[in-house]
Amino acid sequence: MKHKLISVALVTILLFMILGSGIGCGTTPPVTQYTLTMASTAGGSVTPALGAHTYNASQVVNLTATPNSGYRFVNWTATAGSFGSATSASTTYTMPAQNATVTAHFALGVFIANVPDTSVPPTSGSPNFCAPTAMVNILGYWDEVMGLPNAYNVTAYLVPHNLNTVADYVGYFMDTNNAQALKPVNLRGNGADGHFGTYARDILMLTLGNLDYVRWDALNVFNTPLPPPGPLLPPGKVGHNWTGFNDYWNAAPVGFPFIQAQIDATRPLVVCYSHWNLNFGANVTDPQSGKVISVYQWGPPSFNSTPPNPAENWTGPYGEGCIGHAVTCVGYVLNWNPLGLGVANWTVVHDTWATTPENIAVPWIPPSPAGPWNSSHAVLP
Repeated sequence: MKHKLISVALVTILLFMILGSGIGCGTTPPVTQYTLTMASTAGGSVTPALGAHTYNASQVVNLTATPNSGYRFVNWTATAGSFGSATSASTTYTMPAQNATVTAHFALGVFIANVPDTSVPPTSGSPNFCAPTAMVNILGYWDEVMGLPNAYNVTAYLVPHNLNTVADYVGYFMDTNNAQALKPVNLRGNGADGHFGTYARDILMLTLGNLDYVRWDALNVFNTPLPPPGPLLPPGKVGHNWTGFNDYWNAAPVGFPFIQAQIDATRPLVVCYSHWNLNFGANVTDPQSGKVISVYQWGPPSFNSTPPNPAENWTGPYGEGCIGHAVTCVGYVLNWNPLGLGVANWTVVHDTWATTPENIAVPWIPPSPAGPWNSSHAVLP
């Protein structure tokens, strides 16, 4: 009996010791972990790797986004949680108390959105009107897309349905195809010698530099008459002084860095080439904008084009070689190898032919005579 009482007493003491150990002391709750799913658009890789990973709530995770050749990192997005910096390729992410997905976004090069893509022929039907048409895309961009005060109504609100009408008038001021034949000789452009295109030096000088087209109002210094024949533009076109920037291959050129700087400043520009003979390579989609970029390679020099493209002669009747083909440059891609032929820098342009895609990428080749690039022309309204 005595032994039984001792056993019961020992068991009772043990129970009290066990129960007493939890009285007045905190207990550690179980750790709840959550799933972080790493994702990415096309154009790069991420660390941690794509897929599911498990982390504690409030745990800080180091993130790294690495763009592929030709691409750039844009930003991070997440369904929950927070970033140290959503725009830094290397940053931190704090895990929330729930499952979450983090996505790295990449873009192909740098592009200016919503630049018009007007094509020849203009309303007059003149097929070789590439330079005025390329400039009209820029006028429409500043007036109708950006709504810049100094560009107000410079297109007479003909965007987007009839920029070709504006091209007729811009072509007159550029003296394209000797359009100023009826103008007094001392007020004509360099085309007074009867050339059949547009000299590169006329693109800005007779559009902006002499305050000709964009200052087409009572303050126009030349009091330029309206171009005959053709319908008058709607009333209300407002004139402003703009600033133009030229870059010529034979006059201490800047070349590709000039184009890059203008695009970085969100200023589309006219780029002229001594010839325009391209071979299609591939279509690539920009993961950021969804735009299809049609990649082309340069073919051998060809100074004339034939149907179905407009019939154009890019050397001029005297073989002067400074007329060329003009396009509107809207972007660039650095260190890109889309066709597997070697890494290069590329420009992305709106061609002025209706038979070509909207966004054409062509590789940059050093200035003439080695390459087809002739000149670049940018404006600051």
